[in-house]
Amino acid sequence: MNDTDQQALLQKFEPRETGVITADPQVTEARFSPCGCYLAAGGFDARVRVWDISGDEPTESPAIVGHNGWVHAIVFHPEQDVIYSADSWGQIRATRHDGGEPESLWHVEQAHDGWIRQLDISPDGKLLASAAPDGRVCVWSTADGQRVAEWTGHNEDVQSLRFDPSGKLLASGDAKGKVRLWQVDSGECIREFDAGSLWLLHRLQDVGGVRVIRFNHDGSLLACGGVTPKNGGTVQGKPTLLIFDTASGEQRQSIEFGEDKDCLLHDLVWHADDVLIGVTSGTPGTGKLVMRRPGDEKPFFETTKMANCHSLSYHADTNRLAIVATNKGSNGNGRRLNQDGEYEGNNSPIHLLKMGSDTDSAKTETAT
Repeated sequence: MNDTDQQALLQKFEPRETGVITADPQVTEARFSPCGCYLAAGGFDARVRVWDISGDEPTESPAIVGHNGWVHAIVFHPEQDVIYSADSWGQIRATRHDGGEPESLWHVEQAHDGWIRQLDISPDGKLLASAAPDGRVCVWSTADGQRVAEWTGHNEDVQSLRFDPSGKLLASGDAKGKVRLWQVDSGECIREFDAGSLWLLHRLQDVGGVRVIRFNHDGSLLACGGVTPKNGGTVQGKPTLLIFDTASGEQRQSIEFGEDKDCLLHDLVWHADDVLIGVTSGTPGTGKLVMRRPGDEKPFFETTKMANCHSLSYHADTNRLAIVATNKGSNGNGRRLNQDGEYEGNNSPIHLLKMGSDTDSAKTETAT
């Protein structure tokens, strides 16, 4: 990458902050609505909070309630005002939300035996996929919540999943680095990918795993992200993305998104211009936003201004990013009580950013 290339990329992608939403208590991830007018975030308080971000200042709408635990996964329907959310007790909910009072459409109380790690929705909006530590990948009808498929074969905590752009394939990744590619209509596992370098058994601890899966714009490449772990406990290791050929299963690249202290690659957008945008979270207070092309030796942009970033959403039509981070000086184990004798919890700054100029809105997935 020469200086001219870097300047052109920065002109198109360099972000500037347009606002911050402070979510207290913390939220796990945030996602843009397809129209770009709303931002939804799943929280530690069993709510899905929603903000109208169409004006100069975000305004909060009524929250979605009914969950029993941490809301760890959310996804919008691509064409309807419906939010699908999942929690740490294994429940999935579908809720109509257009900025007014939420309308519950359906819920499955025990969709999985425990914590649902991720949700994804098919490009046509008809199917919802879920992954959990019970080793199952389940597929649900978005219309009524009926389970239409259940796939086994991981035998481990399934941490991540993703439909390919055609909606005909679904990839899932587990805690020990096994990635399985499923044919959606038949439920057949047609290929496995070895991302075992993202896993380490250290003493009695499983460290790492496949935390994020993404396809490129035509589905020909599959990316699996996490960390190349060196140890358990306070994990050290470089945030890493492995890129595979979808058709052959051959690994094409291994890309580092930081140093050992940066640790996990938590979330990723694969832009249609073949730019990888990722966020990391490492030791307390450490976080990065990184932008790079797969073939380049180093990023063309990175910033450490946001601490412990663990969620990234991109809206193509408005060229905006939403990044869930953690407050500076966050409290952890061993922190003292404050002067009132209370333990101070943390909050989640949700950083809203605009990339490039207003005229440079390259298209990719409408909402990631």
